[in-house]
Amino acid sequence: MFKTKLLAGVLLVFMLLTAQVGMAAAAPLAQDAPPITGAIQGITTETDANGVTTVLVTLLLEDQTTQTVRISLAYAVELGLINPTTQEPVPLEELTEDVTIDANQVIPDEEPAEESVHPIAALLAAFFDEDPSIVDGYHEDGFGFGVIAQALWMSRNLTGTEDETGDASLAEQILQAKEDHDYSAFTDFFEDGFVPTNWGQFRKEVLQKKNNLGVIVSGQADSETDEQVQDGQVQDAQVQEKNGNGHGKDKNNGKGKGKKNK
Repeated sequence: MFKTKLLAGVLLVFMLLTAQVGMAAAAPLAQDAPPITGAIQGITTETDANGVTTVLVTLLLEDQTTQTVRISLAYAVELGLINPTTQEPVPLEELTEDVTIDANQVIPDEEPAEESVHPIAALLAAFFDEDPSIVDGYHEDGFGFGVIAQALWMSRNLTGTEDETGDASLAEQILQAKEDHDYSAFTDFFEDGFVPTNWGQFRKEVLQKKNNLGVIVSGQADSETDEQVQDGQVQDAQVQEKNGNGHGKDKNNGKGKGKKNK
């Protein structure tokens, strides 16, 4: 009697295990995506850097929407979409019937890897409304973040008006001027044809006292911006700095740039 019960128990366990294995084996089949059927609207071959050619196929589906999928060259030949001799797409006018593509044969496009940027580059980009990769590119070109921050501030000051805050559009040109030791491209921004001859002069003419990387990293730049806004208008940073250096004043008052009091 005991042996009979033991045998029955073993058989029951075996049946349960068999059922679970059968369910597990059947699960992937249930999860397979349905085939893609439609009229061919376009066939394009693409060859990657490794010399592997794949085929992009665009189909018009039954619901009148289009779908583009990527398949292997061999599978495209099998479907009659690629001429096996020339390896070129078959003319669309010859493809008069709908084509069914096995979803398991579809090659997923790899998502482009996100470009990592230095956290300081990302911080500067966010503050000056610039592309992080561009700011990071300045750093990769050999410029320190302190100098990059100064160039971004300078660009904002030079492009700003009494009504609007400037932008970073001149930052690259400013950094190039520093690299070349040539600031002649900015002559129009200064009075009386004055042209800075070095980075120190250029920085003195254009930067305000708190235009540096530190105030951005510390978060103090926001309060500085608030101080520049009065009666709904942004003060012209360039004019303020020039006035502080003698620009824009009465030339006869004896306090102009490069002049001594008489």
